[in-house]
Formats: sequence, C-alpha cells, structure tokens
Amino acid sequence: MQIERTAIVGSGIIGRSWAIVFARAGVPVRLYDSLDDNRAKALERIAEALEKSAALVGDAAARQAVLERITVADTLAEAVDDADFVHECIDEKLASKQAIFRELETLAKPTAILATTTSSFPVSTFASDLPGRARCIVVHPATPPHLLPVTEICPAPFTNQAITDATFAFMTRCGQVPVLIRFEQSSFVLNRLQAALVVEMLRCLNSGIISPGDIDKIISQGFGLRWAFLGPFEGVDLNAAGGIRDYLDRFGFIFDDMAKQNGHAGPIVTPEAVAMLEAYTRDQLPLDQIGERTEWRDAAITSLRALKQGLV
Repeated sequence: MQIERTAIVGSGIIGRSWAIVFARAGVPVRLYDSLDDNRAKALERIAEALEKSAALVGDAAARQAVLERITVADTLAEAVDDADFVHECIDEKLASKQAIFRELETLAKPTAILATTTSSFPVSTFASDLPGRARCIVVHPATPPHLLPVTEICPAPFTNQAITDATFAFMTRCGQVPVLIRFEQSSFVLNRLQAALVVEMLRCLNSGIISPGDIDKIISQGFGLRWAFLGPFEGVDLNAAGGIRDYLDRFGFIFDDMAKQNGHAGPIVTPEAVAMLEAYTRDQLPLDQIGERTEWRDAAITSLRALKQGLV
C-alpha cells in the first residue's frame, strides 16, 4: 500500500506534531480541526515548532518547505477525501472516537488507513461495528512525536495484516521508531510502563521515605542518563560479566520479591522470561563484546553530562 497523501483530524499539540512528522518526510498533509480558532492558528503554531526543532529539520528554506506541505482544510470532508492515511488526533473520549470514526468511514476513500492516536482505547472499543473496521489501527506516539520517535502500533483482532504492515512501513519512512503491540489492552504498553514508575514514585512519596525533588534526581541524574542510550534490558545486560542471564541468576529474586509485594501470585523472573531476554540480548550483542559496549556506554553518558552542563 502506497501512502502519498495524509490527513490529520485535530490540530492540538499531537495533531500539529504529526503534521510535522509527515511533512518532514516529504508527504503532503491536510489538517482539520472542528474549532475555527484552532484552524486559524495551526500553521503559525507549526511554524514555531519547526523553528524550535530546527536541528531536526534544517535551515529556514528546509523549514519553509515542510510548512508548505501542510494545508488547513475548512471541512472534514475536504481534509480526508483523497488521503491514503487518515490520523485522528481529537480529544481522548470514547464517544468522540466512536463518532469521528463513523464519519471517517463514510468520508474517507475505502482504501485509506484509519489511524487513531488514542493513548488508552483499543480500536475494538470504538470501531468494531464499522463495515471497514479492518483498516482501523492505533498509532500512538510518545509526546510530541516530532521530537520523540517511538510509536506504538496496535492492530485490533480484526485489523487487516496489510494495514499493520503498511502502517509500520510508513512510520519508518517518516523517521519514527514503530513498536508492535501484539494484542489489545487498555493503555497499550508505553503508558503502562510510565504509569508503573509513577505509581511506585507516588507510593514512595506518600510513605515519606523520600522527597519529590530527590525522586526526580534519581531519574534525571541516574536512570535517565543511561536510558538515553540503552533500553532497560540492554542496560541490565551490561551490569554483569555474563550478561543478563548472569545478572538475573544472581539478582532476579529481588524482582520476584517486589512483584510478590505488589500482589503478583508467582515469580516474574521465570525461566521462559530469562530465555527470551538472553536470546534478545545475545542477538544484539555477543557476550565477548560486553566490555567494549560498557566502555561505549560510559563514553556516551560522559558526553551527555557535558551537554547537559552546557544547557543548564
């Protein structure tokens, strides 16, 4: 499936950011918002965001070229009538999603992909009854997507595999980093990971064991520096000479104990989980290269700290 033209419904922070993502990749965008004031100010706000993210776009001429690929439509029908990819970015209300997808089903051409940027509602909760439900899919970004490329792709059980494949390819083409959510669950994965950390931070805060400022320091001056270059599993893999299996063999009981405290019935560091993690990490990095990768990590963190010092 070839995506040559896009439409975005909703010109809030997310909608404008997606417009930049698509236009930055050379794809024309039609942007629509039901509020007159939002439509009137959309291009001005996009221009401001382009200037602030110039390092990812280029000089003034390059930014102007991106802006010229974005037009604001006066009606929903005008926005979506010839789009190959329609991205809904309206308010996070289930009834609103149901209503707009009923309209998109009628107004968009039958071959158009209908994507939603919802952060909480699986497609099956609002598109199950649509005749064209097979073309509906979740495309949920970190905010804002023109700066943070990771993007969750979550098909419904009824989503056509070709739609999932085309969406994955399009996100990659646009410079995003798509990740596949294999089956539907509320809030998908990105927000659930974030929520798990926030819940534990609030638990610690409410217990009086630590201050809000010190919690922030643990992330910004600790995990955040490492996670800027390595995912958590990659980071764990470098924490033991024998890799992630070695680490979990020695320290996995800590996570099992914490899981039990949080109500999990059984261990979470299972043999199956360890096997999957070992296969993943060894595919990424041979065991005999851990020392070299650790040196790279340390050099990267040193560079990031120096950069942060210059920005403060």
